[in-house]
Amino acid sequence: MRLIPRPQITSLRSQLVLSLAVPIIVLLLALAVVAFLGVSQLVRTLVERRDAEVTRLAARQAASYWADSLLLLTQVASSDAVRSGDNAQTRELLTNNTPLRQRFDELSVTDAAGVVMATQGGQLGEAFADGPLERARQMRRPVRSGVLTNSRGQSLVLVAIPYYGENRQFSGCVLGGWWLEGGHALGAALQNVQVGTDGHSYLVEGDGTVLYHPQESMVGADMSQHPAVAALLEGEAGARTVTERGERTVVGYAPVPFGELSNSLFADESWDGWGLLVAERWDDLTAPLKPSLYLITALLVATVALPLGVLAVGSRRVTAPLVSLVAEVERVAEGDFGTQVSMASAPSEIRNLEHAFNRMVAELQRYRGDIQRYVVSILSSQEEERKRIARDLHDETAQDLIILGRRIEDVQDAAQDVRIKVQLESVRNMVDNILRGVRRFTRDLRPPLLEELGLPRALEIMGSSLAREESFEIIVTVEGEPRPVLPELETGLYRLAQESLSNVRRHAQAQHVSVRLVYHQDSLELIVADDGVGFEVPDDPGKMLATGRLGLIGIHERARLFGGRATIHSSPNAGTTVHVVIPLTPILRQES
Repeated sequence: MRLIPRPQITSLRSQLVLSLAVPIIVLLLALAVVAFLGVSQLVRTLVERRDAEVTRLAARQAASYWADSLLLLTQVASSDAVRSGDNAQTRELLTNNTPLRQRFDELSVTDAAGVVMATQGGQLGEAFADGPLERARQMRRPVRSGVLTNSRGQSLVLVAIPYYGENRQFSGCVLGGWWLEGGHALGAALQNVQVGTDGHSYLVEGDGTVLYHPQESMVGADMSQHPAVAALLEGEAGARTVTERGERTVVGYAPVPFGELSNSLFADESWDGWGLLVAERWDDLTAPLKPSLYLITALLVATVALPLGVLAVGSRRVTAPLVSLVAEVERVAEGDFGTQVSMASAPSEIRNLEHAFNRMVAELQRYRGDIQRYVVSILSSQEEERKRIARDLHDETAQDLIILGRRIEDVQDAAQDVRIKVQLESVRNMVDNILRGVRRFTRDLRPPLLEELGLPRALEIMGSSLAREESFEIIVTVEGEPRPVLPELETGLYRLAQESLSNVRRHAQAQHVSVRLVYHQDSLELIVADDGVGFEVPDDPGKMLATGRLGLIGIHERARLFGGRATIHSSPNAGTTVHVVIPLTPILRQES
């Protein structure tokens, strides 16, 4: 039979040729992303460098402005009116000194005690005895204060310049004050500092407190956690791009360089610490680029959309069968091995995949039946073996070890030779270790619910389950504040309760049973009480061995393993109470 040649378009290889558009598109996108990120990083770097330089120059300009203000204030301090103590002439001098009034919100002259004798904008009689006045008197040079509060409740920063009378003795200080709220003088030096259409500058103290800000609500705020301010407080100068109130902002920062000025007026260290910051919104920077960005984005979208459209049309005959195949594969993944696929209109390569898939599903269906039967058999055998091992370890090995330990104790009590007693004690300890290992192994074979739920909840579940199976009522109560203890202790208490309830079920003929778990500060109590027939409790727990009460011996042994004790109270027709006390101090030491 002669095969009719298929059109080249039916070949999967031909379809894959079209997929070359994908790497091209990815490459274009990668180039666009890299170019965009590169340009953004370049613009960011250039802007940060520009803002850093602008801030540095602005800080130096502001320092020069404040230096001129200080010189004007120094001239007042050296005037004859001030030195002679003529308050009337001093007030007239302050009132008529327009340049100074523009540079300071208040001007005052104090006497040697710091009391304001003449003022313009201040309060006569106000005392400034401490702070900058005392330092100015001691250092004999101009000083600057931190943020102070005057008698009217205003926050301000003072500049104090000492002056000396005609007798060359300290006579007081000339004060220039910058108000932080409601003033204009402090920000006068920064009004010309602006970048962008909406940029602004602000001044901070050495602890990050805002001294001046165009938004008066920001004055006094603590900005020490701001990244740029934090860098400034570390002595750095530069610029950073940060996010402020949801907007990206470029912030330049630089210390105000009073010390770099060739002026001895700023020799005092109190002038250190001021920093200038200039902030510019990133949107203002990128606004001129937005039209070009829109055009580039449109071209990029067209470049990507065109090959994608071609690829979508050309690959439809490939993707449609593959989508159908994926749906069938998902059904197989969910366990439905009875599915079969049919893709007659698909390319030849995909039809070959169809045949291979159908054969695979048929084989999987056969394998699954065999594996299910095998797994059921293995799991059943494994579970039975685990149950048998756990049961044998608990009912035989563990009990034998307990009896062996008791007999060793009996032999140890009967032995006269001290060395034999020591060796028997060692053997007894070995038996204890083996017993603990067997119990751990048994617990590992069949982990209890308490590993997931905790001891209180596990006891409640055990009580509810037993109450449903038996004719007596069980009440489980937890007293005190539950707190974490060693997992081994929780397991031991669970087993103690389990063994006690097992004895009730087998022997007590009780109507009511109570299980109490009590958390004390330094101990744990487990109390299991019933109103059953009871029995005569031997004075010596070891005598229980002779009566065959191995479960009660196990209770004593489990309590002893944790450094605790078990007490059993019972009498005929008076019920039975199993009282276990475990001290927590040794447990906590072991836990730490």
